[in-house]
Amino acid sequence: MSHRALIGLVVVSIALNLLLAGLIGGHMLREGRHSPPPLAWAFKEVPKGVREKARPILREHSRQVIAARRDVRQSERALRKLLQSENLSREELEVGLADMRRSTADYHELIHEVGIDVLLSLDPKQRMKAAPYLFKQPGRQRSAKQGGQDGGGMRPQRPPAQEN
Repeated sequence: MSHRALIGLVVVSIALNLLLAGLIGGHMLREGRHSPPPLAWAFKEVPKGVREKARPILREHSRQVIAARRDVRQSERALRKLLQSENLSREELEVGLADMRRSTADYHELIHEVGIDVLLSLDPKQRMKAAPYLFKQPGRQRSAKQGGQDGGGMRPQRPPAQEN
């Protein structure tokens, strides 16, 4: 074996060892922390008492929610791959979009079922505090006028119609 080949093997070996050490180290560091439960984003700003009541219900359904979300991501990836195809047919696109609609609808149905369980576990005052978050999209801030903490305006606001 030549000197260059031997050096190449040593470099590859060191790189693989560093990768393995990084994976093991990352796993060990992460072990104390668990990833947030599914739907954690929806309850991040909800009052603590409501979160405490919702947590066991969310954990109970977490595997189902994770599986449903995985299906949505898989259908998104399949559709993205399909869109990159050179020879895309109408039928293939219709099937891909139908798969996307089905997985998204299944996910939303499951989320609504979990939401029903959470809301039924709350007293009326807590339900009114949690209700505005039913209409909140992740990452968007709402004012009290749009259905924030005051409990008023529980209906999502539509943007004003744009004139042409």
